[in-house]
Amino acid sequence: MFKTYKMVLLVVLAALATVSSGLQAAEVPSEEAWKVLPKYESGQDMAALLTIDRETIAAMKTPKTRAACAARLADLLDKNDTTLAAKQYICLQLRQVGTAAQVPLLSQLLAQPETAEMARYALESIPGAEATAALRDALGKSQGEHLLGVIGSVAKRNDAASVAVLKTLADSADPQVATAAIRALGSIAEGTARQFLLNRAEKAGAPTPQVLAVALLRHAAAGQQAEEIYTKLSRQGQPAATRRAAIEGLLRLQGAKAEATVLQWFSSDDEDRRRIAAGHLQKLSDEQLDQLLAQLADLPDASKLAVIELAAARRGADVLPLVMSLVESPKVELKQAGIRCLGMIGDASAIPVLIDTLAAGGEVTTAAQAALAALPRPEVTKALLEALQGRPAVRVPVIAVLIDLKCYDAIDPLVEIAANTDPEVYGPALEGLRGIADPDKTDIPRLVKLLLRSEAGKHRDEVEKTILLVCDKLPAGADRSELVLAALAKVDRAESPKYLPVLGRLGGAKALAAIDESLKDSDPAVREAAVRALCNWPNAEVAGRLLKLATDSQDRAHRLWALRAYIRVVSLKSDRPEAETLAMLQNAFQLADGVSEKRLAIERASTVRTLEAVNWVAPLLDDPQLAQAACGAIVELAHHRFLRHPNMGQFGPILDKVAKISEDPAVVERAKRYRLGL
Repeated sequence: MFKTYKMVLLVVLAALATVSSGLQAAEVPSEEAWKVLPKYESGQDMAALLTIDRETIAAMKTPKTRAACAARLADLLDKNDTTLAAKQYICLQLRQVGTAAQVPLLSQLLAQPETAEMARYALESIPGAEATAALRDALGKSQGEHLLGVIGSVAKRNDAASVAVLKTLADSADPQVATAAIRALGSIAEGTARQFLLNRAEKAGAPTPQVLAVALLRHAAAGQQAEEIYTKLSRQGQPAATRRAAIEGLLRLQGAKAEATVLQWFSSDDEDRRRIAAGHLQKLSDEQLDQLLAQLADLPDASKLAVIELAAARRGADVLPLVMSLVESPKVELKQAGIRCLGMIGDASAIPVLIDTLAAGGEVTTAAQAALAALPRPEVTKALLEALQGRPAVRVPVIAVLIDLKCYDAIDPLVEIAANTDPEVYGPALEGLRGIADPDKTDIPRLVKLLLRSEAGKHRDEVEKTILLVCDKLPAGADRSELVLAALAKVDRAESPKYLPVLGRLGGAKALAAIDESLKDSDPAVREAAVRALCNWPNAEVAGRLLKLATDSQDRAHRLWALRAYIRVVSLKSDRPEAETLAMLQNAFQLADGVSEKRLAIERASTVRTLEAVNWVAPLLDDPQLAQAACGAIVELAHHRFLRHPNMGQFGPILDKVAKISEDPAVVERAKRYRLGL
């Protein structure tokens, strides 16, 4: 019933929102609307209800019009042939215009299961002692969820006369009823209710049950026996949340004396009191802050941190010596606090200390990086660039700060470092270039020069990735190869084996023209680089060229590279019909001489989410060399419910087989799960 009532409420509110937003709703004349109302069913046109909504709102202007509207609504509510949905709507309106005259009728409905919830909501909002009495009377007659609702209603009415019944209900064998009654007693500002809760808490001892503690805290927050309640709940043995709420309450009661209490508690051995005091440090006067600074050595570490950060915020550079001493602390928490404060109040003198601290590792290094980024940029940049070249031990965290600062002056030094052949050296430098460099006529030529200096293999691959990532910063649709080609315009063609592969990664019409031309070159090294470039292509635009290479090339290595690249690009997301993609993969499978290429074609078939792909892959489960690749493809295809569920009769036995033969525990687990329909 409650859910039904809520649904009607939501529907009505949604309809009102529609009208208020200016959307056009069908107008229904007033008298016609009143005739339609008693026949209303959920889901029907609400135009008539909206007319009555407007009349109800207008009726609230005077007591006379309010009473007349309420009486007319009640008359329909009392009729046997009024639908339940209409009664729910009427009760919703009576929440706005109902008067004491409607209470007897609503009391009758309150006693009937199908209308109890709607009547309770109406009574809860109707002003006057009569409605309160009706709800109070229902406390002794209700059960189950309805009783829980009535308990909540008398609490909202702050009905002191219900306390006696609620005290009895607080001892109910039903834990939900008992809990609701205690909550209600916490909401009713009445001495008997408060004393009952205090006595119950005394009997329960520490820790006070949470529902009881919350009820008492409500009374205290309303200023009723606040000191007694807060004192009781602030004692040792209470849960931390309860105790801290009570301690906070005690502090509020101090009024003008609160600052002295904060000062006292901040030096206390009681962690909860220290925490509450820390939240009020900002209220301390400068003289009180000086008192804390004077006894700083005797404070717990957590308190030291709070005092020092407050002092740094208020006094700035005046406390710099104290902050610097913290940075030297062997305790990580204190060291981090000192570093954070240096970021707030430090000057150029703090920079060397922070750079030294970068070597510490972990959270200390992170704090030092943030502090450096917050200090005056010219001095920080100069020091970081010196450390970049002269202090390899802190190079990685230094680069991270340079990226954060977007320090363009670091590009040339990073290029020099990235030219080193040691991955431990060039790796971080390339990461810095990826973060700082822009795809423009200044930075791209510098990266191209680095590419031409890099060593073939992993080193050059990483430089190519760096150029690609920087060019990826261009707006969508831009030709990523244009700037690189411009930088290569004056480069000797003999260097083309070094730069052709990156053109393939970038793509674009001009890059493709350069690659096509190089495929015809008489130099085998140039042709090989062109093949690699074509194999690096980012989409299926070159699929035809790759297939031709895979079929016609006289070089077996070139055929293998091209075939693998062909399998990759044709299985990328595209507008091509899935049947066509599957046919292309099947063709590649037939062309493959080696097992690894066949496996790749099978694996990529998982991107073709059709039953035809399943039917192609499933028989390959019987091939010992291809079975594991087929298992992986099957579970990937089965992952998609739209494909698996309608075809479970076919998928089921295949998944059983996968679970039996797969050597990968994760694949076995997925096959079993999908078999169960999960």
